[in-house]
Amino acid sequence: MKLVPLLPFGVVSSLILLSWPAQAAKLQTWKFDPQRHQLEIVTDEDVQPTAQLVSDPTRLVIDLPGIGLEGTTINEVFGGSIQAIRIGQFEAQTTRVVVELAPGYTLDPQQVKFRGVSARQWVVTLPPPIALQSPPGMALEPSAAPAVKPGTSPTALAMSPVRSGATASVALINAIELDEVGNQLFIRANQPIQYSGRWERSQGVYRIEVPGTRISPQLRPPKTSTTHALQQIRVIQAGENVVILVRPGSRVNLGQVNQMSQSVLVLPFTRSPLAQRPATQQSPPAPATSAPATAPLAPQPQAPASPPQTWPQTPPPQPPAGRLVVIIDPGHGGPDPGAVGIGGLQEKGIVLDIGAQVARILQQYGVYALMTRADDRDLDLEPRVQMAEQAQAAAFVSIHANSIDLSRPDISGLETYYYQSGAGLAQTIHQNVLSGTGIQDRGVRTARFYVLRKTSMPSVLVEVGFVTGRDDAQKLSNSSYRTQMATAIARGILQYLQRTARR
Repeated sequence: MKLVPLLPFGVVSSLILLSWPAQAAKLQTWKFDPQRHQLEIVTDEDVQPTAQLVSDPTRLVIDLPGIGLEGTTINEVFGGSIQAIRIGQFEAQTTRVVVELAPGYTLDPQQVKFRGVSARQWVVTLPPPIALQSPPGMALEPSAAPAVKPGTSPTALAMSPVRSGATASVALINAIELDEVGNQLFIRANQPIQYSGRWERSQGVYRIEVPGTRISPQLRPPKTSTTHALQQIRVIQAGENVVILVRPGSRVNLGQVNQMSQSVLVLPFTRSPLAQRPATQQSPPAPATSAPATAPLAPQPQAPASPPQTWPQTPPPQPPAGRLVVIIDPGHGGPDPGAVGIGGLQEKGIVLDIGAQVARILQQYGVYALMTRADDRDLDLEPRVQMAEQAQAAAFVSIHANSIDLSRPDISGLETYYYQSGAGLAQTIHQNVLSGTGIQDRGVRTARFYVLRKTSMPSVLVEVGFVTGRDDAQKLSNSSYRTQMATAIARGILQYLQRTARR
């Protein structure tokens, strides 16, 4: 993986560099892996990319609205079928990223995928370039850009070919089918579609929006009730878009909507053990089955029975005089599961279990540990920051789990992020986790995550592994391994506090 710093590499005449206000959002980092044909873009504020495939020569053009570029235009040459990456200020409030192909090559636009890891981190996966054989009169249009909020599950975005001079028929949503046995909701259209998915926290529903579509007159949404996994499914025609609102039942966790085929979307869901069937029914004995090829994942970790001190909506309690305060921040929670990985493994349960154990260990060593959440509740980013500021914490440690496309189970490892004063804390925790768990090292990096740049004390964000990674998912589903991880994180925090106390 080649990590490219944002430094000048030359000037490209087709990209115009314009002035940018000092406080505007910026492109923070980018990196391109030529072997995997994968481009990652990280900004310091939320962004919704748009894209188009342009010919003569063939190049993928990605615009980042509202994002500025520090320094001069970037021109990085890689060679091969994907020849170069160029980045410049296209307009006063738009940074343009150009992926340029070698002469004689093109891309299948159906296979270009955009995935929002968060609203500030986007991964573009390109298919292997192919010999240029486009028929006359073929033009390519960018897909609609889905809105993605920070902390939501990743969404995919594909581009579709459209013949110039022709008017494509409007796609119809023909069927919405609930498969409770397979724990999936299927959305079927009569032709290729695009989509976006996000949580509407104020309503407690998951919103799936399919642009440029209409509801078929034959559509009959599935019947739901309070005893179903999905309590309510509403289908709305919102202008030129179809909107599907899904309300999960009690103790039912939704995964991320994804595209099974060009015209079929699927929304997976999982149930906690107490929600498998209504309480009045008895579960039949499980049928005998052959052993699976790989060991199944353990049940989702639940909230601790006796959690450390938490902070709901009131100021945190004052710590005893002379005791250091450390904030432990398990990410996501409530209707927001965070990343969803292999076997439905959810980030929010993993990090809550690890965070609670870290807090208990710190308290055993005399550190006053406060958790931003000690149960499965919904909590925005600002209250997490306010808690740390009001408690005058010595350190802020946010715990998350990473993810990438489920087609890449080979990717696992630890990543630790910091901003400004958190470098020492990040390095100490990172090294302790590496030595304490044997996890793969993916490095310590700077980042402008909200909870890092808005807190005044040393702050870090620890990605304890990939729920989509074969190795990490199997380990993170194991309670003993989560205890190892928590112990290593706590040891790193304590070492850091001891070092700073000596200064």
